[in-house]
Amino acid sequence: MNAGIPVGIAVLLVSAVFALGLGDIEGGGGYSGLSPRFLPSGVAAGLAVCGALLLVSGLRGRFTADEHTDSDGQASSLSPRAGRDLLWLIGGLVLHGLLIGSIGFIAASTLLMVCVARGYGSRRLLRDALIAIAITVPIWALFSRVLGIGLPLFPLAGV
Repeated sequence: MNAGIPVGIAVLLVSAVFALGLGDIEGGGGYSGLSPRFLPSGVAAGLAVCGALLLVSGLRGRFTADEHTDSDGQASSLSPRAGRDLLWLIGGLVLHGLLIGSIGFIAASTLLMVCVARGYGSRRLLRDALIAIAITVPIWALFSRVLGIGLPLFPLAGV
């Protein structure tokens, strides 16, 4: 079976979970008249489109993954590092969720971006951290200063 079929189905299921959760979010107008459901609806719709495209690609046999040879000489669609790389991504997300309330948005998001870069093969920790800081500081400023949405800067220091 082409790998695109189960991947597409999995992404469609995640989209359905997001869509089902929309009912639990109040629909009243938020900032600038946008409902709090606006962004989650966009995520659900985007996931649905991506899942459908992956599924169609898999059904047509066009979904391809890099093939690697395992120790027995058998072709495998996953590299030996794939699991470890995925753990960097998942670990970054988990750490971000656990730490944002204590170390703040900028530090937690920087850590997330460094973990994601590592998961994609980067070994340049300092460069990745500096790029992450250059991205997260303006995002924090936009939300906190312009939009008035309080993102924690550094809660442990009372900031």
